[in-house]
Amino acid sequence: MQLTQEQQRIVDCDLAPGETLKIMAFAGTGKTTTLEAYTRQRPHTRFLYIAFNKSVQTEAARRFPPNVTARTTHALAFRVKGFPHKDRLVPGFKANLVMAALKTDRYEDARFAMDTLNRYLVSADPKVDRRHIPWTARAFYEKNRAPMPDLVALANRLGRLMCDGSHPDIGMLHDGYLKLYQLSDPVLDYDCILLDEAQDINPVTAALVFAQTQIPPDQESPNRRKPAALILVGDNHQQIYSFRGAKDSLKTLSASRTEYLTQSFRFDDNVARVANMVLNTFKKEPRQLKGTKVPDKPAWDKTAYTVIARTNAGLFDKAVSLINRHNVGFIGGVAGYRLPQLKDAYYLYQGSLEKVKDPYIRGFRQFDALKSYARTVEDFEILSQCRLVEKYRSRLPGLVDRVLEKAEEENRDTGRILLTTAHKAKGLEWRQVLLMDDFLPLIKEGVPIAPEDADPDEFNLIYVAMTRAMTHLRFDRASDIPEFIRFCLKQNR
Repeated sequence: MQLTQEQQRIVDCDLAPGETLKIMAFAGTGKTTTLEAYTRQRPHTRFLYIAFNKSVQTEAARRFPPNVTARTTHALAFRVKGFPHKDRLVPGFKANLVMAALKTDRYEDARFAMDTLNRYLVSADPKVDRRHIPWTARAFYEKNRAPMPDLVALANRLGRLMCDGSHPDIGMLHDGYLKLYQLSDPVLDYDCILLDEAQDINPVTAALVFAQTQIPPDQESPNRRKPAALILVGDNHQQIYSFRGAKDSLKTLSASRTEYLTQSFRFDDNVARVANMVLNTFKKEPRQLKGTKVPDKPAWDKTAYTVIARTNAGLFDKAVSLINRHNVGFIGGVAGYRLPQLKDAYYLYQGSLEKVKDPYIRGFRQFDALKSYARTVEDFEILSQCRLVEKYRSRLPGLVDRVLEKAEEENRDTGRILLTTAHKAKGLEWRQVLLMDDFLPLIKEGVPIAPEDADPDEFNLIYVAMTRAMTHLRFDRASDIPEFIRFCLKQNR
């Protein structure tokens, strides 16, 4: 395909060993096409493309030329540090088993010890310390007037059990062997490293990659004579995983040169205009995202569109209104949306603790305590669940069962109306998109809220959700985004 001037400028950018290029790629602007063209123009350069997940890695391996090796960081680490633990690998710890292993009788202690260890594993730090204790732990113990245990000590003990295999119920986490790999200071034998989705990279990955550009001469291997060049590509405004410990490497890592991709090939000027309103108002972005002309734009099809919500609970609310009239499907399968947790929240509201299966919700003992904690830590998901419990009350368990049954009947993604959250929608696109009303409110007392009054990730989630639309973008009736758009249009007259 014909490259844009922005893309061609990037493709023509030669990097010396150890130099870094940042590519700030707005939504749908052809970043993968640009990287593919860059690598094809340099057939004798050995590239390592680090992918965000396995599906992206597979697609990259199909698209890129033979001089590019596509890997996830976990794939790199597994060969060296994961393979010895291959029979002990687990996707995550179970709190009840951690309670037994750590010899504690409080579920919350085990859960926050797990959280502390997990935050350390994705950090660049050499050891666990108090910085890795989640602030939600302090809020929980203060709210419940309970003594907070030494979570650093508990996390260290759990980490030792994970590594030495001395407890049968504590296996090796995937982030565990990745951390071991990063601490071993490996040398990656490539001329240039391409780091995709750099705005949402955890610090352990950033440290591993950036170290390849800094290797001193006495650590160079015979097959690797020079430090690697580095290309960071991503979009500051699509950072949505801060809650997992991800950092924006586009901000934290320095670069020799920065280029921008602003011409979107996904959507038209109308979608671009609305996205720009969000970016200009709340992110103070001076650059304008440009759309692509759509010659024959069809009318909105009421039977085939994608609903994007901020929370699983918000998505459930929409599903309830749809299941009797339309075929619906959940992107990725309904099991990934944790809808049974709504029933647990209701049983807590009802006072039927014996029916609550989720140990996290059961730990609050009372519904008001759950709601108060969710307000304190600004947990959008739990707050949405509480709202639905108070809205549907005794009807809620039956409605959850009905949605689960209907979604299964439609065999997951086969429904013509599709449902998903903004997090799960990342990287995907649909012709028609309807945004729900459970995103961050943008208007307060007739004017936009102050950017500093909200987590930047919340503005980013709105931008991500908007830019999944290719031809049509609509908003739920209760959403305040149309009011925000009218305000912006009035200001620009």
